[in-house]
Amino acid sequence: MHKKIILIMFISLIILNCSAAITNPNSENKIDIGDGSFINPNDTTTTEEIIIDQQVISEFIKKHNGVYYSQYEDGSLDVRYVIDGDTIYNGYGTLISATTKTLLGNKLQIYIEGKQSTVSGYDMNDEMYTFNFGSDGNIYLFANAILHKEVYLEQKGYTTLIGEAIPELITYSGNYYYYDYDDRKKYYILIDNKGQIYIDDNFGINYSKAELSNNVLIITYTQKRGTSEKEELHFYDKDGGQNYKLIFGNTWINNQLQYETLKRYDSFSTYIGTYSSADGSTTLTIKAEKVELTTDTLSILDSYTPVIIGNTLTIYKYSSRLGTKEHKIIFSDDKTKATYTKPDNGGTVELIRR
Repeated sequence: MHKKIILIMFISLIILNCSAAITNPNSENKIDIGDGSFINPNDTTTTEEIIIDQQVISEFIKKHNGVYYSQYEDGSLDVRYVIDGDTIYNGYGTLISATTKTLLGNKLQIYIEGKQSTVSGYDMNDEMYTFNFGSDGNIYLFANAILHKEVYLEQKGYTTLIGEAIPELITYSGNYYYYDYDDRKKYYILIDNKGQIYIDDNFGINYSKAELSNNVLIITYTQKRGTSEKEELHFYDKDGGQNYKLIFGNTWINNQLQYETLKRYDSFSTYIGTYSSADGSTTLTIKAEKVELTTDTLSILDSYTPVIIGNTLTIYKYSSRLGTKEHKIIFSDDKTKATYTKPDNGGTVELIRR
């Protein structure tokens, strides 16, 4: 479920205007953070090279191995993605199995089709992530929510107009929706048979406009509470049968581009193996995609964040009540041994690689 959370959260933020949760302004002007616009792999009009050769993309991914973290306002870290070889895992260590990967410059687009037959509507959501690899080694992440289309039908609570009718939108007429956490279908916008756009009345919009340019619908609106928003929504017809999907590209809230900075640290895979103490009370298991530590005070069921810098692994156990506890492990040069230092001056334990 973790991999879908940001997509539903993204749409929810648009409704609730909690933009600060995913906005991470880049104060380093020299770093090109890229953007979240959709790369259409079928586009033959662009002058830039769109790469769909999976072998070429695989080699590109290998150049960006590492563990990528969200960093919150209090300085705490959370694993978001692990890139090892040409494989990408989410923060829970689950393999991300992409339907397609597309590359444009340093911009990697990962598209995952939802399940076609499932008891959970939520699992039928398509997903898309845009990884922009910055010159600083970090990822600038854009979450591209994807809306499916069904035949246009009036819906209760969708009487708010976005701009004026656009005749060219008649081609895209339909109700565009996603499935929320509760598996219920939620509509984002409706486009009627005259090209008029409707949006949820709960948005409380008092000004809006819309325009269509090269299959990109740009909507701008201001809400009664004063929040302004601009969205680029891309119509995508994968198979040419006018079974359109609507894909979020760039979004600005109060003129601020929405994205997330993921900080890169060293790979786990450098120290793959199982290290344990002589008495068996402490075991450290390192895999390419995750780290597990069990001690007399810590189990694999606990929530913690592992970070490797050089030959030092620090496992942070965050707690608002007890404060942050640091479990520190230093590996020997030959990687056959490690010294584990317990939090709060609790002593050291020698670990041997088994």
